[in-house]
Amino acid sequence: MMNLQTILLYLAACISFSVGNRVYIHPFNLYAYDKSQCVKIEKQNDTTNIEKMITPIAIESKIVPKVENLQGRISLETKQVEIEESGKLRYLTSLVNDLGFRTFNAWRKTHKVDTVLMSNTNLFGSLLSFYLGASKHTSTDLQKLLGFEDPLGNCSPRVDGLKVFSTLKTIDNLLFSKDDNIDASKMACMFVSTGVPLSEMFVHNLVPSADEFYVSAVDFRNPLRAIDAINEFLKARSFKISRYALTSVDASTNLLFTSYVYFKGKVKNSFIVPEPQDFWIEPNKKISVPMMSLCGMFQFKSDNDQSILRIPLSENDFLLLIQPNNGNTLENLESSFSMHSFSTWLNNLANRYISVSMPMLEIESSYDIQETLSTMELSSLLGKNADFSKISNVDLIVGKVINKIHFELKDGGIETNQAEDFSPNKNDMKPLEVKYDKPFLLVIFEGTTKALLYIGRVTNPVNVA
Repeated sequence: MMNLQTILLYLAACISFSVGNRVYIHPFNLYAYDKSQCVKIEKQNDTTNIEKMITPIAIESKIVPKVENLQGRISLETKQVEIEESGKLRYLTSLVNDLGFRTFNAWRKTHKVDTVLMSNTNLFGSLLSFYLGASKHTSTDLQKLLGFEDPLGNCSPRVDGLKVFSTLKTIDNLLFSKDDNIDASKMACMFVSTGVPLSEMFVHNLVPSADEFYVSAVDFRNPLRAIDAINEFLKARSFKISRYALTSVDASTNLLFTSYVYFKGKVKNSFIVPEPQDFWIEPNKKISVPMMSLCGMFQFKSDNDQSILRIPLSENDFLLLIQPNNGNTLENLESSFSMHSFSTWLNNLANRYISVSMPMLEIESSYDIQETLSTMELSSLLGKNADFSKISNVDLIVGKVINKIHFELKDGGIETNQAEDFSPNKNDMKPLEVKYDKPFLLVIFEGTTKALLYIGRVTNPVNVA
């Protein structure tokens, strides 16, 4: 029999051999097609032949079925995140966050005083939808914008969009808790000119990207009628009665895309302040808004430039509030707002006994991705020369690509006299009073992956008409 020392030496040798022979796999390759598939994709990019087409029903039709009811739906069910999937999750999360910050920094520059709120996963999903239908230079350019860069430079359209959608769905499921504190839904719609056929495979591949997905035909030759028809269509199917900002359509357009996200969250252990409170939307201008209050131990940091507070919304979801201090401006905070600064803020937080007052939020925010790409000097990406021959055998001219959010953050519904039940017993300590009564930055993120669902600037807590 081998003695204990021999056994230990043998195990050590096995472990060393295993570690020494482990092959590093670049995260890009977790989403890439293999070599044979890559060649096939390259051939597909050289042709506009689409085997099976569908023709969308006119928007005026009283019966407009959801695309999810069509046969041949491709299901991308989210599986439990296993160890081998964690690399894919971390990599895609970093790409989603990076694109979100780049786009937010471009958008905020053109809306310097407005409340702006962006969903990173929704933005990424909208652009990924077009990537699935892109060919040739457009496929390469969209892949680069999304952040997928082949480390070997072998094959530009190597990313399998369905794999990406599957992991993006996993991120959303991690972010959206299953408890009663958060309610979230997503609807996506594609509008094409009357008579324009679409690839059935392309349409079916987009179905899992939203809770509800619609495709309809619109006569864009009459822009005013098209605007009214689209707004009425969207309003009738929204998760929340909302206003829509579609005010213009180019008559040369034959494709328009919209994505609508509804989010309603409750701040646990909070209660409504009895009377509306002042919120200073400008240094010399205030409005009265409903406020909520909560007291307890929170992660907090305050210095000369800003105060940062982390509040749990549920087991996985967290709210981060960033407010300028001592004459610092929101614009200064935004100019340095990045994934690096976000990570630094989180790492510097410490537990503090705090009494928080903050406004209840009801915000509608929408933007045209086309305009934002123009601000980023990428206007040609979805422009008239873009190649979307995997969507249709008709040359497509993409008009507006609208991402819209209806966002609500309310109190937890407890009575004022119950608030003490949720606070630590701090008879010998007075809580630090923290009040959010002026514009601030807002982030909602998932605690394990640090995936950012929303980033934004709140200058008016209630901007819904």
